[in-house]
Amino acid sequence: MGGFKTKHAFALSLFALSLASTASAKQAQWVDAFQSSPADYNLELSADAEMPEPAKSFLTERPPVSGTLRVRFAVVTGGDQVRIRISNEEGATPLSLKAATVGRAGEGFDMVKGSMHPLTFGGRRDAMIPVGAPLLSDPVDLPVSKGTALVVSTTLAQPLQLKPLGATMMSVAPGDQTGNERLENSQSIPGRPIVSGALVRTNHSPRVVVALGDSITDGDRVTLGAGRGWPEELARRLDSSNSGTALVILNAGLGGNRVLTAGAGKSALSRLDRDALNIKGVTHIILFEGINDIGMSGKSMYGDNPPLSHEDLISGYRQIIARAHVKGVKVVMGTIMPFAGAEYYSPEKEATRQAANQWIRSSNEPDAVIDFDAATRDPKKPSYLRQDLDSGDHLHPNAAGYKAMADAVALQVLN
Repeated sequence: MGGFKTKHAFALSLFALSLASTASAKQAQWVDAFQSSPADYNLELSADAEMPEPAKSFLTERPPVSGTLRVRFAVVTGGDQVRIRISNEEGATPLSLKAATVGRAGEGFDMVKGSMHPLTFGGRRDAMIPVGAPLLSDPVDLPVSKGTALVVSTTLAQPLQLKPLGATMMSVAPGDQTGNERLENSQSIPGRPIVSGALVRTNHSPRVVVALGDSITDGDRVTLGAGRGWPEELARRLDSSNSGTALVILNAGLGGNRVLTAGAGKSALSRLDRDALNIKGVTHIILFEGINDIGMSGKSMYGDNPPLSHEDLISGYRQIIARAHVKGVKVVMGTIMPFAGAEYYSPEKEATRQAANQWIRSSNEPDAVIDFDAATRDPKKPSYLRQDLDSGDHLHPNAAGYKAMADAVALQVLN
């Protein structure tokens, strides 16, 4: 009888241990902590395009990049391990990765001494990334907190045709310097990095809001790599309030992006699942796109394109809302901001913007609305950005403009 009791007690102990182990495994999970939407750029300037030289050079092809590429970013949530995602989703040929490392960021693109970890992929330092695919690293024991800045270095076997658009500043240095804490003979270049994301392992999975937009969401015209766009400003507002503890903002902005048409990466309709709906824990999308659909339609510096009606744009918005609602995700829409004075402005395009904004404000089809237009327009000339919020190109806000956009968000719409 005593033997039966002993066996019974032992079995119960094993069962309890099994339950505890299962509960622990369920608590620890991988969540997205950084995102940089992959993109290839197929935008071509018309021969008679008039642009300021810095902007024009961003649209000019440059020689393929070789050596070591290093990118810096901050994670939006903390955990005890990290994994890095490298993308060839928009590539035309396979990518042969020779080596990669991750570590905590120091000054600029330097790595904090002693924090470097080699990245492996199925146990190997090198990897071949097929066309159209991402590559996820093995877990790395690198504890991070919300806001921790990391640097990731990669060296490819072949030069990379890295186009200058993309609004991310990277550092490039000759040879394989992935093992260097400080890159030697480096230079900074803008572009879209092949590092497309970071995941952390955490016991506290946050709710996620994805900001889906174009260069205004990506943070264009603020110091590249500084992380001062309106989604980052909104995250700072959340952090300073009680609402910020279990809610994070992932920036899925993409310079030049359009709702309906590819060219600056896949259209918003095409990348919606990858960049927003498939992200673990997403509860809201802040959709703020449309100005490039309007501006690039008809005749512009990007050539002669088919005209666009506000009904076309609204049809795209409705599809995004419908697909999000099927997944149980709310869509908060931002009104399109003024752009009079921008290179691709015209009175006809302004009428399209006004009609689209009227639908956003009055249709009741989005779950909520953020009136970015009202927050940034000049009250005396409402087709223009306020002068004190204008970066100078009459399209992108400056740092004060991004803060004004973030301040226009009523935090309760993210409940």
